[in-house]
Amino acid sequence: MPSMQGSDERAAAARAFVRSLNILLKSARLYGFEHERTTGQMEAAWSELHAAVPGEHGLLLGVTGSQLLLDGVALETAPAERSFATLLSTAGLASVHFSTRMTKEDFSRFVQAFAAAGTKPAALAEKLQEALNKNGEATIRVNEVRFVAEDAGVADARAAAQITARTLGADADKLQAWLNDPQKLLQLIVAAEGAHAQPGAAEATCREDAEVHEGAAQEADVQSLMHLLTRLGKRGHEAAASPDPEQFRQDLARLPAPAQVALQQILAQMAADAPAEQSNTPLLVQVAEHLAIRFALERYQRGEVQVNAVRELLDRMSHDMENLRTVLSAHEEKMSRAGVLYESHADILDREFWSAVPDSGKRSVLLSHEAWCIPYRNLEQFRRQLLKQGDRETADAILLNYASCIHNPDREARRKTAIGLTELAGLYAREDCRLVEAAIRHAGRQLSCESDPELQTLLSAAFVRLSQEAAIHHHYGALEQTLAALEGVARVQPSLADSVRPRIGVENRLPELIEEALQVAHVPEALLAVLQHVPGPTTQQLAHRLSRCDRREERERVVQLARHVGSETAAHLSETLRTRPPSEAAVTVGLLSRLDCAALEETLPQRLRSWNRHYHDLVVRLIAAGGALNRGRLLLKLLDVLDDTVLPMALDEIGMSGDPAATLPLMRLAGGELLQSGEPYLRIKAVEALGRLREPTAAPLLRRLVEAKQVWRWLHPRELRLVSAQALLRIDPEWAQASLPRSGLPGDELAVAPLDPVPDDPWV
Repeated sequence: MPSMQGSDERAAAARAFVRSLNILLKSARLYGFEHERTTGQMEAAWSELHAAVPGEHGLLLGVTGSQLLLDGVALETAPAERSFATLLSTAGLASVHFSTRMTKEDFSRFVQAFAAAGTKPAALAEKLQEALNKNGEATIRVNEVRFVAEDAGVADARAAAQITARTLGADADKLQAWLNDPQKLLQLIVAAEGAHAQPGAAEATCREDAEVHEGAAQEADVQSLMHLLTRLGKRGHEAAASPDPEQFRQDLARLPAPAQVALQQILAQMAADAPAEQSNTPLLVQVAEHLAIRFALERYQRGEVQVNAVRELLDRMSHDMENLRTVLSAHEEKMSRAGVLYESHADILDREFWSAVPDSGKRSVLLSHEAWCIPYRNLEQFRRQLLKQGDRETADAILLNYASCIHNPDREARRKTAIGLTELAGLYAREDCRLVEAAIRHAGRQLSCESDPELQTLLSAAFVRLSQEAAIHHHYGALEQTLAALEGVARVQPSLADSVRPRIGVENRLPELIEEALQVAHVPEALLAVLQHVPGPTTQQLAHRLSRCDRREERERVVQLARHVGSETAAHLSETLRTRPPSEAAVTVGLLSRLDCAALEETLPQRLRSWNRHYHDLVVRLIAAGGALNRGRLLLKLLDVLDDTVLPMALDEIGMSGDPAATLPLMRLAGGELLQSGEPYLRIKAVEALGRLREPTAAPLLRRLVEAKQVWRWLHPRELRLVSAQALLRIDPEWAQASLPRSGLPGDELAVAPLDPVPDDPWV
């Protein structure tokens, strides 16, 4: 219970921090960082962040779609938090990890980078990385869902597709008509070549260059062509007239031959494939995109670059083209001021590249040990494609292989896989119990041996997310696997297991699981195994559930389920009754009366002496609701310690129990013995109980109570004589019919008798 309470407090602190961060960012943009409102909000946000960062593993604030996750647990979010989550998701950020080593200066740089980026998701990740890595080791880390690892052969590669495409896309309506028609642009290139060569020479030279350089374009060639397209875009943006053909001829002449060939081939292909309707995307944007995708695909197919380096190949040119951002910023600033979040061109190119990869290549990569480098959205898209083709076996194998990448020796591979599993948790749980079980098993096994604190945080978030999705989809086998894996983690890293356990939320879902078990004729073995893994919380929930039962059949199912959980159930109930406060201990009485009545008889009288009237009343009601066969004898042993106002109800239940062993004590009570207070009324209740038991040995006592006289009046009070006569009508009806007319008791009063128990009644 304390750990669950701490988890709730931490979630509340995290929500408060996100709200404060939103306010802080707005204040910083409006007033600047030196304004008193900003500094005051900075102090508040820092304080709330400090409260939300726990012991040694820090805090992982993740995002999936528009949903914020705290260490893998979904947070209830308001519109402000959802907009924050959408900003992170659109920027390609999967999570932000705040380390316990974080300082206020680190947090200040984090906030300044956020504020400087505004609502530009493309710039957000870049500014955060730049700001947080200034002083070496980062105490605040951003995790991106992108291609990261690459081979040494492309370490210095610079691809201009992203920036050029976005630059040419800014205010594209100002470009001249010749920049929007591939056929005209191709003619312009041929004309520019012909202007400085003899007729036919340009074509011959081009053919020769094509034969020599075809397929051999290098990074520098592509970069120079991108620069040419960028200059064309700037001139089209700045000038009202058509660009100068002479200047264009000079620019084209300076291009390497492979770049010229590549440009002509792309334009020829686009002219041949031109759609009937005019595209909204400017031609130079299309050329840049085609060039980037074609170059990346050719290098990948030739084996010169690994698939895990493609994203970097499409994304790393931004630092080389800062002078062109003035052209780009006009369009982005308009969208930023309107509060519009837009997808970056790097993401668009990445998606188009993946769609251009042949299916055999996709299958090969996703079934290899490098599957971790494929973004989860691409994996999910290809899986849907396989399912449409009816190839479920391969689709499932891809998910199983991706989960196994969590054991990769490379740290970055494990980090990316952990982030991907968090994002794909819903997919694993929706499809098949086997898939989510395998993913949980892999994540749990790696979590038990992982020593890196940051990776522990990411792995635990994935582990928690997978287990929660398994619970939502009622995969009991996966839940059992979760608890078994957590026990393995606890043996190696107890503190880590203690921090993960409350976030999994199995204890919070126990009422739901118990209800499901009570609704089916045969409880699934996996569900029983889940309950057996957490016997203490399960026992407590079953005790509470028994107290709410209305029907006898329902009560018996609760008792049966408690027995299936194991012998630890009764032991836990006994321990709770013996050591816990009355509010917790009293609830165990009903179930314990069915599982271990001897332990209850030994402990309960001593506890009752220190409890107040409310708990005495509750104990009697729970013993009655429990329906134990020997509950009458148990209640008789409690008569000496029960509150006086509760004794009548206890005597009623003794009579309802049908236990003949209670006859002798009840006769002594009816005769006026064993009573210290409330004697007249308690004697009446004892007589009523004897009547319900229908015990023949009680008849002589009851006859004396009815007939005894003192001189000329009846010896006993009229109420006692009345209930004794009503009891005799049940125990000895023949004597009653013959003698009661002389008793002076009216027949209409005798007819209003205490109710008998109904053996076959369905209600408790």
